[in-house]
Amino acid sequence: MRITVFLSTALAALVTAEESTRINYFGGGMQWAHKAHLHHWTSTAASVAGINAVATTYRIGCLSDAPKSDCEIATPWTMIQGPKTYSLTGVYTVSGSGTVNAVTGTQNFDCTFAKATESPSCSFSAKATGTTAGVSYSTSTSTSTKNLPTKSYTSYGIQVTAGTSLFTATQATQSPNGGAAMVTAAPMGAAAVVAIAAML
Repeated sequence: MRITVFLSTALAALVTAEESTRINYFGGGMQWAHKAHLHHWTSTAASVAGINAVATTYRIGCLSDAPKSDCEIATPWTMIQGPKTYSLTGVYTVSGSGTVNAVTGTQNFDCTFAKATESPSCSFSAKATGTTAGVSYSTSTSTSTKNLPTKSYTSYGIQVTAGTSLFTATQATQSPNGGAAMVTAAPMGAAAVVAIAAML
């Protein structure tokens, strides 16, 4: 599926009221996170922290009733997505009883697109340390690629539960320097993953 389809889906999902809506976000490079054995959180949601014609900034955290087995994000992750940019940064925790399982990880995923939503060049880095099964654990990885083939990535989805009214606010069509721009400003997933909420 091409990212241009994601844009159409996102535009159709824009809302005028403060309500929950689901967006898609860029899923390129997910294989890097999987190779690093990063935790796959499932009970996450996003809020819109800022928006303009260039990109939308999201904060990603755990659902209020999510058990620790599904999500442990103490400080919200930051996801920024636009037609020519995508990034996800954040810290996650995996805890258990006592010190038997207690791992803290950091991850940074950053992409730029040669053309709007096409030919992304990405970098990814992650590090996790702690104990697992009572044994010290440490792993890290970093990689980068240019012109990632479209067929190698897909989209992921996440529910936006706060700040959705910003999708149709005046600032959504304004460039960072204050000038007006076309509504390609709508986030790519309203533009969008460490989420990559589904990435970890």
